[in-house]
Amino acid sequence: MWLTIYFVSLILLIPVTIIGLSRASEKRIAQWLIFDRLFYLIMACATVVLMIRTFNHAPLLVSLKGILAVIIILIIEIAFGRKQEHSLSIAWSIVITLIILFTAAVVIILTLHSI
Repeated sequence: MWLTIYFVSLILLIPVTIIGLSRASEKRIAQWLIFDRLFYLIMACATVVLMIRTFNHAPLLVSLKGILAVIIILIIEIAFGRKQEHSLSIAWSIVITLIILFTAAVVIILTLHSI
C-alpha cells in the first residue's frame, strides 16, 4: 500500500511541477506550488514508512533513496522560488524538469531493488 502511495505521488509530482513552472501569473504559480507541496509531503511520508520497513535489508540503497527524495524536494522549492522572484527561463525549466525526471527514475529503481 505504501509503495503504491509513494509511486502515485511521485508520478503525479512530475506533471504538477511542470505545469506549475510553466505558469506566468504569480497566483497560478502559488496554486500549483501548493499542489506540489501536497504531493511531495505525501511522497515524503511514504518514503519514511518504506525506509523504516526496508532499512534492515538494504541500508545503503534506502539511505540513498532518502537523500534523493530530499534533493527532489529542494530542487522543486528552488525552482518555484526562482520562478516567483524572477522569470525562470525555458532552458532552466527544461534542466530542472530533466533533473527531477532523472532523480525520480533513480529513486524508482532504488525502491524496486531495496524491496
